[in-house]
Amino acid sequence: MLFTEKKPEGLQKKDRTIITVILVTTYHFLLIILTRDKMSIVWFELPVLGIMAGLAYGRRINPVLPLCYSTVCMYLLWEPAVGFNYITWFVILPLFFVLEREKRLGALAGWGAWTGILASSGIYGWLWRALTVFFEFNMGVALFPFLIFSFLIGMQHAIFLPLARFLRDRLDWPLVLIVPLLYTVVEYWMPSPMPIALSLSFVYNPFFLQPLDIIGVHGVSFLIVIVSSSLYFAYKALREGNKCHLSIGMSIAIITLVFHIGYGIWCFSHYHNDPGSPCVNIAMIQPVAPLKVQNTDIKLQEEVASELRSLSLEAVKKASMRIDLLLWPEGAGSFASRTPEFNPAYMRVACDFQKATSTTLLVQDIEFTRISETGKIRYYSTTSLIQPVGRPIAGYRKNILMPFGEYLPMEKQFPFLRRWLPQARSVLPGETAVSLQGPGGRIAPLICYEVLFSDYVRKFVSQGCSYIVNLTNDRWYGTRQQPIHHLGITIVRAIENRRPVARSTNSGISAFIDARGVIAPGDQTRAMEKTTLCGQMFPRRELTFYTRHGDILHPWILTPFALIFIGYGYIFRRPGRTNSHQVPFSRISKRIQKRI
Repeated sequence: MLFTEKKPEGLQKKDRTIITVILVTTYHFLLIILTRDKMSIVWFELPVLGIMAGLAYGRRINPVLPLCYSTVCMYLLWEPAVGFNYITWFVILPLFFVLEREKRLGALAGWGAWTGILASSGIYGWLWRALTVFFEFNMGVALFPFLIFSFLIGMQHAIFLPLARFLRDRLDWPLVLIVPLLYTVVEYWMPSPMPIALSLSFVYNPFFLQPLDIIGVHGVSFLIVIVSSSLYFAYKALREGNKCHLSIGMSIAIITLVFHIGYGIWCFSHYHNDPGSPCVNIAMIQPVAPLKVQNTDIKLQEEVASELRSLSLEAVKKASMRIDLLLWPEGAGSFASRTPEFNPAYMRVACDFQKATSTTLLVQDIEFTRISETGKIRYYSTTSLIQPVGRPIAGYRKNILMPFGEYLPMEKQFPFLRRWLPQARSVLPGETAVSLQGPGGRIAPLICYEVLFSDYVRKFVSQGCSYIVNLTNDRWYGTRQQPIHHLGITIVRAIENRRPVARSTNSGISAFIDARGVIAPGDQTRAMEKTTLCGQMFPRRELTFYTRHGDILHPWILTPFALIFIGYGYIFRRPGRTNSHQVPFSRISKRIQKRI
């Protein structure tokens, strides 16, 4: 009898749910490996979502599973490489139903971690293959750091869901008030320059990003979550027949959207390029130079240098106006303008080109230095302005280095890391953000990864920079989503500071971005395309509210409110204490309805 007795139905459902989670997670990571180029895995995940919804409808698995998975699919639909950005307004809606169904905080943390890991690994799936290219890892070894990265970003949801349920239970406040506050506070405090920020879904539809110059990336996410929360509140009211709550929810959503859209209309008319304004004529080359050129490979150096010269001449000849500044991207050539004897082929070509065209160059190069304590020669990654006479007149040392790519974190404490990661370089960080005086005003000369950090870009613009130049090398990532994401972050920095940006890359995507975040037709290249690009930049000098003050909304307004609510719920609603301090939302709502 013991062996023939059926298990309880609840246990069977739990087992089926666990097996489904394991199968879906395995399938998800296999898709990341097997899909190529810009193909999104979401098109292969949507049928799985349909199957899970059917199983949940038949009570075969926990309904929370398809709800969380639908959030993952919507994240993958709005990510910039796919571009269904309008779905962002509904991404948070399934999480409301998760919070209503699941009451255990530990279970919510688990579901949140699973949702966040799948979403982050899908959006940043390009990182897995990039690790195999840069460090020459195999896919199995690269999986471990990729999982750590996905887990750190995915913790955003593992923190948010249990906190939201905690406040829902302790304060008896509706989720429409709790979710916008908590979601954006958690998003803001995540320790990564690449969070799952809802506002980033609109990087290629910048009309909805115009409030960035006031409230920043996470402030726009706050507006998006307010709309989502209000729609959920209105839906609940409609099902319950509560006209008061229905009108409140719809009013909040409409007011938020009117502000969002109205400000976008004003900014598009106010920050447009005036053809009569002073401008700078800029050209850039996209040489698709090799990733690694050995210093001893003289023949390959000369071939790459010759290609740089021919592309530079092509860019100048193709332009219909005199070029004030020519950009060579990061990785175009391994040379040192201040040490011409190092790989001299590149500097010789630069001098020959400038003699023929009298064009000022802005290049990413190397600056050598000798460490006084050890006597060893180390180097900086630098940006240099080179006059037509062939003499560098100004330079900037890259301040924010990419961990594990340009330096090894904690290498002094753990020397064995160098044996494990011999491909990691030993670049020295610069100490100050030094802008460069170029044609048309001062330039913020950001190198690659630095454009991800909003506060660092603000520091440059506050020095009086009138436009931004970003020199980068994205060839490590091929034609997958990374070049699209990297360009999208650059668009965000342009809007935050109302500065035009010239983005010059080794392999694409290169672009000219105006102060509204708009890329005009013809002002953008394709990934892995050997080409040139010419355009006009309209420098600006006024500072935006965000440039002057940064993120005020989250650290100084929303975060204190969140801490007060959490502390209030913990102290005054602890089991065994009186509820005399409670002011439930339901009581307030009843009073409003009586007055109406």
